[in-house]
Amino acid sequence: MTEKDLLIGQLRSNKINRKEDKNTRLSKEKLRGLQYDYEQLRNQLNISIHAGDGEKTFTYGEASYMAMSHSDLKVKTNAFKSLNKTLEKQRERFAAIYGQMAEIRLNEYRVKDIHFFEHSLEQNGISKHSLEAMWAAVDECSAELSEFLLVKAEEANKEKLTWHEAMTSTQDVHLEFSVSDAVDAISKSLERIDGKIPEFIHHVITNGWVDLEQRKEKPPGGFCAPFLSEGESRISLSFDNSLESARRLSHELGHAWHFKQMRAFPSLHFSDETFEMTAAETASILFETALIDYVIENTKDNRTKKAILGWKIERQLNYLMSIRGAFLFEKSFYELSKTENIDAAKMEQLSLQCQKKAFGGALSEYEPYVWIKYGQFYQADVPFYNYPYTFGFLLSAGLLEKSKIDEDFDGKFLKFLGETGTLPLEQLVKKHFAIDLTESDFWIRPLKNMIKDIDQYKELPVHSK
Repeated sequence: MTEKDLLIGQLRSNKINRKEDKNTRLSKEKLRGLQYDYEQLRNQLNISIHAGDGEKTFTYGEASYMAMSHSDLKVKTNAFKSLNKTLEKQRERFAAIYGQMAEIRLNEYRVKDIHFFEHSLEQNGISKHSLEAMWAAVDECSAELSEFLLVKAEEANKEKLTWHEAMTSTQDVHLEFSVSDAVDAISKSLERIDGKIPEFIHHVITNGWVDLEQRKEKPPGGFCAPFLSEGESRISLSFDNSLESARRLSHELGHAWHFKQMRAFPSLHFSDETFEMTAAETASILFETALIDYVIENTKDNRTKKAILGWKIERQLNYLMSIRGAFLFEKSFYELSKTENIDAAKMEQLSLQCQKKAFGGALSEYEPYVWIKYGQFYQADVPFYNYPYTFGFLLSAGLLEKSKIDEDFDGKFLKFLGETGTLPLEQLVKKHFAIDLTESDFWIRPLKNMIKDIDQYKELPVHSK
């Protein structure tokens, strides 16, 4: 089971009667069948790509990787165009699957007499007012955040970047970490927040909780599996001595630290409480952000510092722009689906409009098939599998900033993590940090720090010093 599957399994609600519970089970079965149909359709695609040594046929997964991550720009561009051409031919089939999933959910919500977005907010332990306050803060800072995309376009001698160019990192980060180096940097970056964290990391590494070996059968990314009754976790990722590997290790150690504080629960498969996605990533993103900031602060070479800073900003803008575009699309789709049938052409148009708003109009072209490529749209168990990541990112960034000025932060943070699931996230934040998430002020602060990072990026020379 992957970390994503593990966390999805926790998002449950008990506020339904027996009749509705039966209806919910039937709906879930239908939704899982449609998710399977989506995955089968996607995985059966064959994409012909000219990869430098002639045209070859690739699977959807291979083509997606080539389109976003291939080292050869020409191959990457060819893969992107070929993939989109293939998706265009199948767009009506994908649209039919997504439309059926929305129809099932909307029918279920009508039975429960709730708004289609109410259930998602409840699952994530937040109110509509908190989410609106977060997006209002993002809107307020949108023009300054979009400035980074224009800077990157200028570096590429273009007026504006395309979606594909913006989403494929161009940062050349030449920085190697041994496992020992990574563990040392992670520990030092977090000791100021809580002196117990480095001790915990040492315990995790020396007691064999972490598998860092590179093996072909390992899935991409990493995951952390908790064993709460034993107070332990197991982490798996392929460590390749890159900064990205160090970041992933820090991220998974954050999950392990979070799970360590949740010993009060016998397992994550509880029914009376919920493990909200908004809370699930708090410690993990805080850990990785602290590491990246530490590395930037301690990097003396200007070219390397600029590359790492740009890499950091690109990752953060993904939370604020790409994920927001997905959220706006899904919310708009459900709203329109209450009164009309939406075909593939309308979905493309809607997706492009939402991306343009999310990116502040800073791109020259947008991606018409995001709604096919992002598998999160087709998750059977969790609608709106998008905004919780933005919420969790900004919450962790805000808490990291608070840790710098609050002498008692360590104790508050431990209690906050330990009480996950006992109260809705919004109430836990107010209880332990006296922070009102319905006020935009909290959300503005981490965004202003991002703008400072963008200003620093613009000021840093490209040459080494």
